[in-house]
Order: sequence, then C-alpha cells, then structure tokens
Amino acid sequence: MIKLIASDMDGTLLNNNHNIPKENIELIKFAKKHGIEFVVATGRAYYEALPALKAENISCDVISFNGGIIYDKNGKIINITPMELKDLYYTIEILKSLDISYQLYTKNTIYTNSIETDINAYIDLIKANGEEPNEQHLREEAKNKLKLGYITEVDNIELYMNQKDNPAIKVIGLSNDKSKLKNATELLAGNTNISVTSSGANNIEIMDKKATKGEALKIVAEINNISLENTVAIGDNLNDQSMLEIVKYSIAMKNGNKLLKDNAKYITDKTNTEGGVADSVMKLLKEHNEFYEDINQTLVKAAIEATKYAYVPYSNFKVGAAILADNGKIYTGCNIENASYSPTNCAERTAIFKAVSEGVTKFKKIAVVGGPNGNLENYCPPCGVCRQVISEFADKDFELILGTSSRTYAVYNFFEEVLPLSFTAKELNK
Repeated sequence: MIKLIASDMDGTLLNNNHNIPKENIELIKFAKKHGIEFVVATGRAYYEALPALKAENISCDVISFNGGIIYDKNGKIINITPMELKDLYYTIEILKSLDISYQLYTKNTIYTNSIETDINAYIDLIKANGEEPNEQHLREEAKNKLKLGYITEVDNIELYMNQKDNPAIKVIGLSNDKSKLKNATELLAGNTNISVTSSGANNIEIMDKKATKGEALKIVAEINNISLENTVAIGDNLNDQSMLEIVKYSIAMKNGNKLLKDNAKYITDKTNTEGGVADSVMKLLKEHNEFYEDINQTLVKAAIEATKYAYVPYSNFKVGAAILADNGKIYTGCNIENASYSPTNCAERTAIFKAVSEGVTKFKKIAVVGGPNGNLENYCPPCGVCRQVISEFADKDFELILGTSSRTYAVYNFFEEVLPLSFTAKELNK
C-alpha cells in the first residue's frame, strides 16, 4: 500500500512554465483526501519552490537544495546540512579554473554574478529537452525573484560564503560545454566530503555528501512513520537517483535522463507538461491501495448526497449521480427541472457537464440513484439522452453503478450491457 509520494519539481511536477498542471494538483488533493503524505523533493531553494505550491494552495513538506534543507508543512526547518567552508572554496576554485559560471545557494537567497546567464541556461535546458520555452515568462519570473530577494546579483560571490545566519547549502556550475562539466565532476570527485550530481544536461550540483534527496526522504519517511516499501519517488534527472533507488515504487519521467530511466522500475507514459506525475501515480494507487476496492461504494454515497440538491418542484423525483474521472476526481450532479420541462437536465448530465467545463473529458464509471421524494427503493437507470452523453466520454471499460444504498448496488459494463449498439465518434470516421 502506498502511503508517501515524493516528487521532484522541475521537469517532473512542474511544466516548463514552472506551473503545476491541473492533473498533478488533483493528484495531490486526492492523496491528501485519502491520508497519503505528499512531499516535494527539489534542487530548488525553499523560497524558489514555495510560489508554485502557494499558487495552488498546496501545503506539504519540502525537501529543498537536493536534501540540504528539509522544511515541514508550516515552513519550519526539520533538518539542515550546509557545506563546509573549505569544501566551498575547493569547489569554486575548480569551477573557476575551468571557466564554469556558478551560483551559490544559501538558506536565504541565491547569489549569482549574472541573472541573464542563469536565465539563458534554463532556456537552453528546456530546448535541449525538445520543448519550446516561454522566454518572456521566464524573464518575468526571474525579475520577480530579484525583487523578492530570492536571487541576489553580486560582483563577487565568494564574499558571501561564510555568513553565520545564512549558511551555504549548494553550488551549481553552469555550462553548455559538457566536456568542462565532465572535467569538473572528475576533479571534484577527489573530495570525499562532497557529492556531485546534476539536474540537467548543462549543470552540475555540488553539496555536502550527506545532503541528498535520498537521505532527506529517509528522514521524512521516518518522521511520518512510513516505510520506504510504501513510498513512491518520481523524478527526471540524476539528482533524483538517490531517492528512486531506496523506494519500492521508483518512477522516471518520459522526458527524463536516460540513465535514470534505465534504473527506474516505471517510466511515465506522459511528459511533465502533460501531467505525467498524476497519470503514473494514479495507476499505482489504483493497483496497490485498498481505497480503490471501495470506490463503487464511495460513488454511490456521493450520488446519494447529490440527491439532496435536486431541484424537482414538478415531479418530486430526486436523482443524484457521481462520476469518477480518469484523474481520480469525483464529480457529482443532481437533476434540475424547469417549468417547460424540455430544458430539464438529468443528474448524469449535470455531473458530466460540470467535469467537462473544468477540462475533464475522460471517465471510468458513474453511479446513479433516484426515486420519488428521494425514496431510493428501486434502481434508477439513465434515460436515453444520458446514455448517449455518457457514451461520448466513457472509455471502453466504463461501468454504470445503480444503487439503493451505499451497501446495495449493481455494476454493469456500460457498452456491453447498457448501450451495446451505441453511436459514438468512431462512427463518424467510417
């Protein structure tokens, strides 16, 4: 059973505009609803990770700086692993000798010599992944980070390496010359106090050897009393390897690093821009978590609850429906009558149209209940119009559930038992 989900951000949870796709937002809400912990594990600083999460009202633990600092849901530091000053000098001297530009990530801000160089590096990384970056958005985002103090542009980064209240956590080297990065990695390997990884083809990331996503995830799992056997980890690059290799369910993104994909147990069918995290994790939850065994019961309960809102002043026949979307979210609807009768909308269509209006068009099953004055003694099958509407959006294994209570219901294969001779979009292509 899966009890903890750990996800990288860039190239994984976020799309290339640094936003969280709606599918991934729904996954996080779904996990929270069912008591599954969700943690972000990112190479970003906490202050860089927070805006994307806050924009969607997501509150979760954050493993930042590749494990250098762990924050709880309230922003309190759980664990911090700064770099030693001698290791910082050692790292920066090697990067300087190879003419590799670098950033210094500290607890409170990121120091850089040139914000423009940093922006161009990220643009190059997105292009290297075969995507087209929104350069205007990225520049506006960088400008906002400067304004908020998340990034600080300075002439000499080395002057800021030994601040008592602002410890240095990580150094990132940036270059499009892969041979330089390779040489730097080999030279840095001579220092056993540090670890070297990468979050993209044009960078290397240097931290204390104890600061890895894997070590940080162990701490988060222990605090929550969750075994790594019950944990999912998902990422796209080499800095995610340390957490993928310690969990039972390791997932690499379709758009991810080849080496990571070679070593992961699963690979997403969709990219980060397509909600690949939600797509793959929901499949695992469906396969391994017990709550899916009771999903039919959950849908019937939701349909019964929806009957309370039925607007039926003419027939007094209350109907409720609850439809399960492919993203795991349940949409409900009730019947809504009109004095002229023909504009009346059935509960099934209310639920479906509600979902479609929010961009959801793929569904797994629907529960329908109904009866005079809310009396649910008999099954209430969909009318012909609703069956046709359902067929427009249902997958081939779609199920219809008719119930009289949360414990009494029947399940039907929609296309085999309810509407075997359906007219769907495929007929239009013949």
